[in-house]
Amino acid sequence: VFDAPPPPFDASFSDAPPPVFDAPLSDAPPPVFDAPLSDAPPPVFDAPLSDAPPPVFDAPPPVFDAPPPVFDAPPPTVAPVESPIDEMPTFATPDEPPALVEPPSLPDAWEIPEGTPIPGSEADPLFIEPMTVAPIADPQPLVEPSPFGGDPFVDRVFTGSVPVITGSVPVAPQQLDVDGDDPVDPTDQVPAAFDDLLGPARGTAPVEPILSPRIPEDEVVLGEAQQLERPRVFSLEAAGLEPTPDEQRVGRAARMFWMWFAANSTIVSIAFGAVLFSLGLSLRQAIVGILAGVAISFLPLGLGTLAGKRSGQPTMVVSRAAFGVVGNAIPALIAFVSRVFWGAAMLWLLATGVSEILVGAELTGGLDAGLLPIIVLAAGFVVALVVALFGYGLLAKFQLVVSIISGVLVVGVIALTASYVDVSAALTNPDGSWMLAGTVAVLVFSFIGLLWANSAGDLARYQRSGSSGAGAMLWTSFGAAVPTFVLISYGALLAASNPQIKEGLLSMPFDTIGRLLPTWYPVPLIAAVALSLVSGIIVTIYSGGFALKAVGLSFSRPVAAVVTAVLVAAGAFLLTSMSADLTMLFRDLATTLAVPVAAWAGIFAADTMIRNRRYHSDSLLATGGVYPTVNWVNLPAFLVISALGLGLTTASVAGLDWQGFLWPVLGVELDAPLAQTDLGVFAALLLGLLVPIVSGIPGIRRQESATAPQN
Repeated sequence: VFDAPPPPFDASFSDAPPPVFDAPLSDAPPPVFDAPLSDAPPPVFDAPLSDAPPPVFDAPPPVFDAPPPVFDAPPPTVAPVESPIDEMPTFATPDEPPALVEPPSLPDAWEIPEGTPIPGSEADPLFIEPMTVAPIADPQPLVEPSPFGGDPFVDRVFTGSVPVITGSVPVAPQQLDVDGDDPVDPTDQVPAAFDDLLGPARGTAPVEPILSPRIPEDEVVLGEAQQLERPRVFSLEAAGLEPTPDEQRVGRAARMFWMWFAANSTIVSIAFGAVLFSLGLSLRQAIVGILAGVAISFLPLGLGTLAGKRSGQPTMVVSRAAFGVVGNAIPALIAFVSRVFWGAAMLWLLATGVSEILVGAELTGGLDAGLLPIIVLAAGFVVALVVALFGYGLLAKFQLVVSIISGVLVVGVIALTASYVDVSAALTNPDGSWMLAGTVAVLVFSFIGLLWANSAGDLARYQRSGSSGAGAMLWTSFGAAVPTFVLISYGALLAASNPQIKEGLLSMPFDTIGRLLPTWYPVPLIAAVALSLVSGIIVTIYSGGFALKAVGLSFSRPVAAVVTAVLVAAGAFLLTSMSADLTMLFRDLATTLAVPVAAWAGIFAADTMIRNRRYHSDSLLATGGVYPTVNWVNLPAFLVISALGLGLTTASVAGLDWQGFLWPVLGVELDAPLAQTDLGVFAALLLGLLVPIVSGIPGIRRQESATAPQN
């Protein structure tokens, strides 16, 4: 007698070929039964199954000539199947007498003749349509793998009637993500082992999804009625400050690389490298400063991306958790000004760069040299406005195309100008003050990390909820930093190789680069300059619209994007009319705006690092939730830190020469190397990081406790 009741039989047994034993059976003769099984009628029980003792067979049990297979581990104990079985077989071994198997206990009312339909339970998520009873044509010992892993279990040999599936089992096919390359992470469908059990009865209707153990308790997963939907390319994005719908969050972490590569693979970085080298450093000092600035840029870029992925909301909306729902209006306004400034700067660089190349290559087509920048400016403005107006769907496609083309063109520019690099001459430039290496680090940090700090989360809103946060952070940082580091360093190397090239890159950078290239390269060079700059302008307009809404204005997203674009165009026209140069742009204007952005980035980054749970989206959209109306620690600290940072920077542009007022207090002359480092940017970032760490942890923990899921 078996100690455990018989295991369940396979529902699709009659349709599937017999499985293979662990031990080979091909060399052993088939089992010989003492009496034919097919002609013997099933035994008749004298009493109901539930009350009668085990039946006694008139004929001795079948004897196998070969011993049954031996398994390394005992079969798992499974619950008996409530199914009518007329006869239970026994196994006979050479070493022990035959054992009788007790049939399962069934209710007295279950008198089911052969062929009677047995309906399934509609409450069962794996609903099986009505089954019928049919005899087994050729009974065989059966070894089936466990659908949940582990050791296989053995079915007994049945000679009577068993239920066989004649309907269909509805099973949801695996959902593939819209990019068509891998299954959707948020839900797991029916385990693959069920496919073998169900066989041809497998259907197509949905079943209840099984939560993956990799998904945290507070993670959002898609229900069975939700389908992943890629944002349409030419559909106007209506998203505002609310979270991106989960069914539209289809982005993978790797997407963040080319989203940011497109906006940072600009030839302008070569000219920027020459500006840095002209400060009076050696080549090695310039490279060290560039590398330090790039490395520090990972902090605001990566953590901004993580915050946007967690919440699915724009950066300056998530910032409300740190500064208060109303108090965040001041940082949001500064973020909007930063978007407008950098958008105007890139649009001005586009107009001056393309017009310089066209004039130098004598491809103006008879247009006046003074009118040409205005025409280029207008064309770039229209393209950027259209893409930003449509929103994320078109923006993502545009960035992908620009990344590929810009990557090829940048490699072409470097390869065709490499003959002008003289490493021996570049290394002969003497070292300057190492304080200037700090200046280089500040400028690079402002040009990369702080330029995009307010926008990092805006492009991460469509990342999958279940995707890797660390992966998204790294791909964002590498996408923004790698091309910039390569191009800035190459510009410093060109400037260090030849003084004439250095002077040309400072005065007319695009024309100088064009003269270093073959005569047939002006058109590819224009594309290399224009595409990446237009990509950056699009991101600033798109992100600026969200920052404007985060201030508290009730514009729709498209209207906010139009308002931002108009101000960007006005700023670019102003820079064109005042004949700005790269030194003034990067050394004075950029660092002045970088100070408050660095103070905000420090507080926001520390707040993001401290939090362990997702943001409470509803509380970010209105007062009265878990986040305060005004954070009376972070907001005043932000204002004070910004003032201190501006007191430790210097500027020579009229109207900004009041900066550096703290250096005389500290006994440092304004023209001293230390004062020229613009140390206030790093000071603002560091002080901002310290504020939430010192005073904000208890408040953040209370907020997370209020939003923790209740058991």
